[in-house]
Amino acid sequence: MTSARSLRLPSNGSNWCFTLVLFLFLYSCSSTTTSSARTKVIKPEKKVVEIEEEVIAVDTITWTVVSEEEFPPIETSGSVASYGLERIEKEHYRIALLLPMKIKQDVPSLDAINRKFADFYAGIKMAAQTDHDVRAQVDVYYTDREEAKLDEILNELQYNLPDVIIASYTSKLIAKTAAFGAANRIPVISPWKSSPTIAKENVFYLQMRPNIEHYYKTIIKHVQQNYLKDEVRIVQRLDGSDRAKTGLLHKVQEELSELPISKPYEVFDVELDSLMNAEASVFDTALVQDVKAFIVPHFNNTDESFVYTCLRKMYGEKMGRDFQVYTMPVALNSERIDINLLKNLSVRTAEFRFPNKENPEVQQFRKSFFETNGLLPKADAYYGYDLMSFILEGLGSNGQYFHYFMAGEDIDLMQMNVHIQPFYKSEDKDYPDFMVNDHLYIIEYVDDHFEVKDIR
Repeated sequence: MTSARSLRLPSNGSNWCFTLVLFLFLYSCSSTTTSSARTKVIKPEKKVVEIEEEVIAVDTITWTVVSEEEFPPIETSGSVASYGLERIEKEHYRIALLLPMKIKQDVPSLDAINRKFADFYAGIKMAAQTDHDVRAQVDVYYTDREEAKLDEILNELQYNLPDVIIASYTSKLIAKTAAFGAANRIPVISPWKSSPTIAKENVFYLQMRPNIEHYYKTIIKHVQQNYLKDEVRIVQRLDGSDRAKTGLLHKVQEELSELPISKPYEVFDVELDSLMNAEASVFDTALVQDVKAFIVPHFNNTDESFVYTCLRKMYGEKMGRDFQVYTMPVALNSERIDINLLKNLSVRTAEFRFPNKENPEVQQFRKSFFETNGLLPKADAYYGYDLMSFILEGLGSNGQYFHYFMAGEDIDLMQMNVHIQPFYKSEDKDYPDFMVNDHLYIIEYVDDHFEVKDIR
């Protein structure tokens, strides 16, 4: 369990400088800065750079808070020793942040994807202003989400190896970074992607977003605790494109059942043309059979339209009947699915991040973020703050390979919990393919706010 953190900004004269630099970053993202020990900002000399000779932009954050007491030694287990992972403490750590922003010679616009990463970066900078029992430096490299740029960055890192790498965004770039980390025995943390194919036999790789199977397990577990088998339907498209999802849900249902199941959850086939036809009845048959819970297991952005039309059709046919709908995060992230639809259908969603606005720490973060940036934080700002806090506190308490030594612990952060476990693709348990955070919430919009539903 991590300790509570103060979000109060430093009261010295650095506030104005730091605010100005971050403000300019959020609106232009075109200049680089260096800040040291939270006390001053040094602006680099202006240089004329030819377009064809683009250089890697690096932004460095340094803080130097030192623990007053030495950390007690942690015994190395036999399994850890077999991987060659030992508790390695250093007086100073280097963290390489591969930020997936597109930095051009002209001033880029903050479109939705750039705003996402700008918020993430701003949250990381906020974490740099809090007190942690570790000395560390963060070097920020802009990957432009391009493989050639990543290759250039990794070549540079090869000559000055960091202690931790925060990976970029696309699966291909993450896989290449994970391989680089394994070859150089460097932990690589992936904030964004969930995929079991990125790493193989790579205990240095930590995936912060749970796998799809973890999402399904969380949903099925909550459904089993609240509904009888005959009261549940899995929604799938009639064209057969969802059979793999349904098969995985049935597999998870079998694994979570105390006794072998003779009958899995029934599947409810949906024809796309019927969803689009305002006159057609789609879910009424199931509702007449007193179905209490629908599982809509679609998770890709390309599924957004299908999920939206399903929910809209359910709402039109609800007619005062009581039932719940379980969804993946695409339902929360969709701009088409509004709060009223989530509320009226009692939509319950599995999600690994939950910025509870009632939490005093979240409220203080919102206040500090607004005072610093002139903007209210979005979800990725909380995430950047939590991720960097997790890394710094892990380094301070467990050394360079903190992600492995913290496996099995429940780590309570501002807007998420972290529970790290080894992940195996096969039955062979001798060596994990990577480490993964498997903690998820079930959240539901009730009255005028989201709340976490208990999972026993």
